[in-house]
Amino acid sequence: MPGDSASGATLHTIVAVMSFLACLTLGAVLTLSRLAADWTEGLSGSVTVQLLPSPQISPEDQMKEALRLVQQWPGIFAAKPLGRAEAEKLLEPWLGEGNVIGDLPVPQLIEVTLTPGKPVELEGLGKALADGVPGAHLDDHKRWNEELASFAASSEAVGWAVLLLIGVATLAIVIYATQAGLQAHREIVEVVHMIGARDVFIASEFQRHFLWLGLRGGLIGLTLAIATLLGSSFFVDSREAPVGAQYMPQFVTAPQHYIWLFFVPVVIGLIAMYTARFTVLRVLGRMP
Repeated sequence: MPGDSASGATLHTIVAVMSFLACLTLGAVLTLSRLAADWTEGLSGSVTVQLLPSPQISPEDQMKEALRLVQQWPGIFAAKPLGRAEAEKLLEPWLGEGNVIGDLPVPQLIEVTLTPGKPVELEGLGKALADGVPGAHLDDHKRWNEELASFAASSEAVGWAVLLLIGVATLAIVIYATQAGLQAHREIVEVVHMIGARDVFIASEFQRHFLWLGLRGGLIGLTLAIATLLGSSFFVDSREAPVGAQYMPQFVTAPQHYIWLFFVPVVIGLIAMYTARFTVLRVLGRMP
């Protein structure tokens, strides 16, 4: 098939766009999966003790008793009280800089780190704190973990669905281009078919053509996608980036994620090759 046929520059551009979108979607899915795993691991490896003001006990004794109880509990690796300055720093992204919580009843906090691989009876610890220290409350981050897991699962499902739609669209485009190519060269194909050329031979010529077309278009899309992902990560890390950009995740930071992106052109090439083969065989099978 000549380069100016239905599978020429236009189809190269379409395949490159499909590859670009597939790489960006896969990069987003991999990034979301990594972030969800990091968040879940961080939340499951620690708990927080909140000490609300109580008229039954002074803040100093409240902190001292809570620390003593937590540090003696089996499976606790470390317990660190957070000062007021640290609490202000945690609230700065929402309330702004400065002493904005001076008049607010902010609870005292204790950051508790669990021993990795060792089970901890958190329910019992929460009950012991509630009974032994007035105003004490244990937050095991269970609700946050469940919400993060649900959000990550639903978002990843949307990402995989988008990838599936891109694959289906690529398949439909290749079918159309193959049929257009057969129609444009129908007389040649009929002559070759009538003089004894086997259907598999004719199909192999089409499938080889579309394999290289898919690989070339896929590599172009992959190159553009990697440039976009690297550019977005550089933009997030830049000091000149807007304040909101600092809270954006870095896309595809793990090296193995880029290896997965290199499979996209291969998959697109295989889709194009097998789709062209089956389409040609089906059309040739209807010829007398």
